[in-house]
Amino acid sequence: MQSQSLKTKFFKTIVALYVTLGLLVYIAFHVVTLNIVRHLGGEFATKQALLEKSKLMSAVEHDLSLSVKMADSPILSQWAQHESNPALRKYATEELKSYQRVFTGHSLFFAVDRSGHYYFDDGSTDHPFAHPRYTLNPNNLNDAWYFKTMRSKDNFELNVDHDNHLNVTKLWFNVAIENTKGHKIGLCGGAINITDFINDIVKSKESGVETILFRKDGAITGDRNPKYVLHNSKVRGTEKLVTIYDLLGSSADRMKLRKALADLGDSSNQVKTLYLTVDGKSYLAAIASLKLIHWYNLVLVNPAHFVSSSNFLPILVILVLSTLAVIAAIALLLNQLVLAPLSALADSSEEIARGNFDIQMPIHSEDEIGLLTNSFNAMTRMVKDHTENLESMVRARTEELDRSNRQLAESNRQIMDSIRFAQLIQASILPEDAAIRHHVEDFFVIHQPRDIVGGDFYYFRPMTDGCLLGVIDCTGHGVPGAFMTMTAKAVLDRVIDEGRQNDPAVILKEYNRLMQATLHHENSRDIVDHGLEIGLCHLVPTEGRIVFAGAKIDLLVVNEGKIKTIRGDKQAVGYRRSNIDYTYTSHPLTPTAGADIYLTSDGILDQAGGNKGWGFGRRRLAELLKSVAAQPVDIRRGSIEEALASYQGDTPQRDDITVIGFTLQQRTAGREKDSENQRPV
Repeated sequence: MQSQSLKTKFFKTIVALYVTLGLLVYIAFHVVTLNIVRHLGGEFATKQALLEKSKLMSAVEHDLSLSVKMADSPILSQWAQHESNPALRKYATEELKSYQRVFTGHSLFFAVDRSGHYYFDDGSTDHPFAHPRYTLNPNNLNDAWYFKTMRSKDNFELNVDHDNHLNVTKLWFNVAIENTKGHKIGLCGGAINITDFINDIVKSKESGVETILFRKDGAITGDRNPKYVLHNSKVRGTEKLVTIYDLLGSSADRMKLRKALADLGDSSNQVKTLYLTVDGKSYLAAIASLKLIHWYNLVLVNPAHFVSSSNFLPILVILVLSTLAVIAAIALLLNQLVLAPLSALADSSEEIARGNFDIQMPIHSEDEIGLLTNSFNAMTRMVKDHTENLESMVRARTEELDRSNRQLAESNRQIMDSIRFAQLIQASILPEDAAIRHHVEDFFVIHQPRDIVGGDFYYFRPMTDGCLLGVIDCTGHGVPGAFMTMTAKAVLDRVIDEGRQNDPAVILKEYNRLMQATLHHENSRDIVDHGLEIGLCHLVPTEGRIVFAGAKIDLLVVNEGKIKTIRGDKQAVGYRRSNIDYTYTSHPLTPTAGADIYLTSDGILDQAGGNKGWGFGRRRLAELLKSVAAQPVDIRRGSIEEALASYQGDTPQRDDITVIGFTLQQRTAGREKDSENQRPV
């Protein structure tokens, strides 16, 4: 792969940095401008909703005030109570005419509850109050508005009525006329044609702005699309109305709109703004409540129509160009101050690599580059000097290294000779197999030190009535462990020679005392605690009898597919922490003829291996010993070694391993039965 120069890498890094920075700036610019557009759009939508509300409600409030004033007239109240009185009719007619002229729609009505007469004047007739237009009927659905208002607790109601034939929407002011006792005796009020107001609002020519008027139940009463209003004006009975909720894009939008309407009713806010999707388009919406007529005006604004992110494009261009200029200036300055001197240093380095050591670079500054150049010149002189003297230095160093290697090889040979001699010495303390088989015919031993020498050994001592046979595991491995075996063998021989005992428990007690005295005399400064574990048997082969005592080593008896463990005491021998007065336990037993007996150190139990690297363990050893039961000793030994090697695999040996196995000879016929203190196994 061809290497790139520092300038090329720098240029690519600058380009990548600029592209990344430009992308981040564009994203930030887009987010900021979008927020500005949304804020301006929200302000515009709010003001538009309030403006449209003001246009419609100013006319409504004017005629509502006139209607309330008219209902409060004493003359009209008197006439409603005495409708047949000609004088009252005359005065009432004159007053109603005066109101008719000032109403915005120049229309009014007067209804008398006692007679049910309904009078109407829109200026088209000369004597509109001489006779009623018709008589109100509670069974006529068209007159339901009147009886509803009379039953209402409010003194007035506003009724919006759309004439399908004339395509005219009128707003009626139904104001109650009361007598002096506050009882409703009729209704009166004016009417205003709000068709022009609605058309002016919903058909606004403002780009990107739409307005929808709808009732409290959501039914659309004004929209740029006339088919919705026309449909709702014809609805009668249970036919479905077109509502504002039918135009929304999702259930989430419908929930947002309902919440906004509830907030308008529960708070003093005049306008609520939110985002809605109407007819598949996204809008910034503002809602205002027309409380007097129980309507809402919904202003939908597309902010992009009057304020777009493109309006801010010059700012973005200036920002991008200024950033580019700053990066270019930094690149040029960095190239002049850093990259060019470094490039010159690189060229000089190549010359040195070709063998030209006469290069000295000029120093133009006292900054870091100047210091680097000075160091480079010093290095060049040093390399030249070292190169010229390299051959003699290499020869001297080679001779010194050869001399050191020879000394190391000699030291290693002496150490290995010493260890092999130690192996011969340690082998000399181990009993010969022939001597053991003289007393125990079926006998084998597996003795595998972790190193050339180790801390395990097995012990044999002939006695007048049999022999002593045991396994000893001393502290340590290698040479230290081997020295411990010498001491342990010598002390055990001394205990047996001086005590002339064949009871293993008595021997172990004295062995413990004498080992502590040998290893830990009072002025010893050794901070390491030394000792051993031992399993010792007194065998009387001719009687088939065994007496066993152990210090943290057990005796295993395998017979007829079963294995029995005779536990040794948990008190080790010779350690500082060992109880010097401890009395070990003797276990007399008479194994069944043909039973296999085993003594092992813990090396075989702790040996790691297998798929999980766990120790060989007692359970696996027990299954192994049961599987090789009754085999000849040579085959049994080979099977155990093969199973252990297979389990160990490539895992290093962790500890010294010693295993003794034997089978006592059949007891002589005619012998007396075992004594009571002996137990069959």
